Amino acid sequence: MNLLVKMADNKDIEYLREMFMRMDKDQTGDITATELREALNEAQIKIDDSELEQIINNVDYHGDRMINYSEFLSATIQVKSILTDEKLKSIFKQFDTDSTGKITAENIIKAMQKLGHTVSHSEIKEIFEHYDIDNTGDITFEEFKLVFENL
Repeated sequence: MNLLVKMADNKDIEYLREMFMRMDKDQTGDITATELREALNEAQIKIDDSELEQIINNVDYHGDRMINYSEFLSATIQVKSILTDEKLKSIFKQFDTDSTGKITAENIIKAMQKLGHTVSHSEIKEIFEHYDIDNTGDITFEEFKLVFENL
């Protein structure tokens, strides 16, 4: 998702930055559950505690019970509006680490390591169960595009 944020239009990012700063009342660089509830209340959006908890759990990548700026951008950017075939191909190439035109389990491991993340064998298995449509042991560009269709 960080790759998608980097490809977004500057005016969209500026708008989201301003929104984040308004929500981050104490200017710590993180939005707390209280700040998120206040922002939703100001927007006249009523949610219960379990829904608020679910939002934070879905967005809080670092697990610190707060939403930082990167997490906020990843969660709020209009993904479909920036996902051209050209940009998807660029992202695909980030994962196709050996330039074969297909993504293997080893490619995913290497790409995630470059991003500073590790993936478990169970996560790799899950990815291939969902997106290796033709069960060939690799993910083609067409299969890769399906990952983003439901965003």
